[in-house]
Amino acid sequence: MPFFSKTKKGASGKGLAKRRAGSLSSLTSQDDQKTDDNIAIKLQLDENELIFDSNAGQWYSESNVGGGNAANLRKQNITLQEQNNALKLKNDILMDMVVALKADLAARDKELHVTNN
Repeated sequence: MPFFSKTKKGASGKGLAKRRAGSLSSLTSQDDQKTDDNIAIKLQLDENELIFDSNAGQWYSESNVGGGNAANLRKQNITLQEQNNALKLKNDILMDMVVALKADLAARDKELHVTNN
């Protein structure tokens, strides 16, 4: 008895019911060729709002409200750079000290090895 035969015992002989077309999503109903230039990508970071210009491929600020904030950020940036430079200098000094101590220990170890033999 074949599994996929068209006639089966007890089959009503009716075909399968046709599927109804489901509602299409709103995304497929839009025309892909048409783009709305009024839709802009907006990004809000803290108090600043940026808008992406798709024609130029650039971000620009909607308003110049953050002008005073930029000066504060520049001052803070300079302070942080100075602190970073000081920490780098301290790190270099400490690394030199570690290298000198390691060399001293190696010399003492060599001395002990020579005196024990």
